Amino acid sequence: MRWKERLKALLQEALKSDNPVVLVGIGNTLRGDDGIGVKIAEALKDSLECSKIRVIVVEDRVDMLGRFLGDLKPSLMIFFDAADFGGKPGEIRILDLAEASGKTISTHLIPLDVILKVIGVASPSYVIGVQMMNIEFGGRISEPVKVAGKMIVEFLEKELASICR
Repeated sequence: MRWKERLKALLQEALKSDNPVVLVGIGNTLRGDDGIGVKIAEALKDSLECSKIRVIVVEDRVDMLGRFLGDLKPSLMIFFDAADFGGKPGEIRILDLAEASGKTISTHLIPLDVILKVIGVASPSYVIGVQMMNIEFGGRISEPVKVAGKMIVEFLEKELASICR
């Protein structure tokens, strides 16, 4: 199943709940493609923030996720991050948290599944990983990764626009 179909199915199921879907941007904007997760979340924050959709930008402070979430009990959590799964630069994949461990690029050292267990989040959680090309300090986001980020933003805006009106 391609990423769009899988994401659409995950969102449709999660939106049946009264609890919000939480979209989380992680990464380091000073390290080229590692900043794509942050850029995606920042782009979605204005257009999709509402009671059913929460957008959080944690950058490389994934360890602070509990503080960012507060009392929210998400129906679904989607993390955006650069990844290295051996694909072509800019390729997009949805990874479950166990699969994402060791493949995401961000500077957080504690695996996401461990952080979520510690803070008591039991909701289904996935990483939308974008195959990175360059994570040099001071570098810019590469063109293929930038295009992939824009595709993710446009897809989510289209799919979720009616939810936040």
